[in-house]
Amino acid sequence: MNRVDNVKKAIKYVMFSLIALTAIVGVLFLIHVVNVNNFNNEWNTVTPNSSATSVLVNIHPRGGVTDSWEKINTGLDTNLNAKIYEMTVTNNAKTYVEDWFLRINVRGTCYLNNGWCGKFEVHQFEEDGKELSQTIDLRDYKIEDIFVKYLLIDQDLLIILKKGDYIIYHPDSNESSGEVPIKGTEEYSGSCACGIIMYSVTGDIDFSDYEMSYRLRMSVWEGTKGRLFIIGFSLIVISFLIIGTVFLVSVHFEGRLENKDKILADTFKICCSVSDSRDYYSKGHSERVAEYSRMIAEKMGMDKGDCDIVYNAALLHNIGNVFVDEKILRKSGKLTGTEFAEVKTHTTHGAEILKELENIPMAVEAALCHHERYDGKGYPKGLKEGDIPLVARIIAVADAYDAMNNDRPYRNKLLRDNIREEFINNRGLQFDPTIVTTFLDIMGERNL
Repeated sequence: MNRVDNVKKAIKYVMFSLIALTAIVGVLFLIHVVNVNNFNNEWNTVTPNSSATSVLVNIHPRGGVTDSWEKINTGLDTNLNAKIYEMTVTNNAKTYVEDWFLRINVRGTCYLNNGWCGKFEVHQFEEDGKELSQTIDLRDYKIEDIFVKYLLIDQDLLIILKKGDYIIYHPDSNESSGEVPIKGTEEYSGSCACGIIMYSVTGDIDFSDYEMSYRLRMSVWEGTKGRLFIIGFSLIVISFLIIGTVFLVSVHFEGRLENKDKILADTFKICCSVSDSRDYYSKGHSERVAEYSRMIAEKMGMDKGDCDIVYNAALLHNIGNVFVDEKILRKSGKLTGTEFAEVKTHTTHGAEILKELENIPMAVEAALCHHERYDGKGYPKGLKEGDIPLVARIIAVADAYDAMNNDRPYRNKLLRDNIREEFINNRGLQFDPTIVTTFLDIMGERNL
């Protein structure tokens, strides 16, 4: 048996073992997905008597000088006092509150006048036990459409609520309202405040009997298990990549190189998808950077083989993200010094992962040096000008363009003219001037 046959046999055994391992990890991941979906679909409740809940409710008077008043000449036996109350929902769950609604049981006679930003589902019970129910947007309604019991005093709608009645507040689903979803991370709590105007004889209403129902939403990639699956899948993919590369080099001839390139490209895309999946705002980032990098390489006159090498190296430039804490990658605010130091390690971790892949030229340079600056103020080595590998200088420009051209948690994407201005202002500082000029030409030609 010749050396090639020995290699093929060894690859065969390793491949079978890796497939078996992948199947086991895949089954465990499916179980994890089912558990996460069950978690996301489960309705939880919180009441005034609940303890150690991750979601809190607080109903209280707003307390401003103009937040309470008296209505006289009501046509009733007495004047009425109005007060604005806030219903504050705080999310300490370290993940999103996907949906929620709040039921308030009425403890004494009062009148619902207005509320924002959601809708109120009113339930009234008559003496014979008959129930009246209607869902109303108190900011936008026609009085002739109201069929629950109400008073109309000085053009003010007062929906009558008695002991035993209840109302259900449904939050505004418009994302701009901030009521659904309610964000929460491992670093901060999220909250929203809804307003409600109530009338009563005394002006003080007992809101101590309520029940809030809510669903949390967790990503399959969150938490310790999620991070372990990311690392596990990354290692499996890299192992397949190594084995596939060795197999192709061992048994393929020049006429089948095109097929090999396709397989490698698909595998690289899986790798970049895994690395990008750590951050919700980076979906497709590595693949877009690879496309822009290939455009630059082609514009600079590189041959097809070198352009493909640049493309593949760019696909893997962020593979080191799998070792960075996910909560740092997802953080919307400014990073601390310690957090930024950990983010920087994705370059050295990426190079460490890829250093054994001898059949992927420039991958290590791309992973290690794509955050070096032309003026020497980058990281991790502080390389300057021509000391920075060409592939890394190309990826630096492509990476910056994709970051500016897409929304981030801390800002919206930049306008085209602002992006051009950023490149011009940083030509010779952050970026290679020649590559910036090349990419500006590409932006004009392709209307990027």
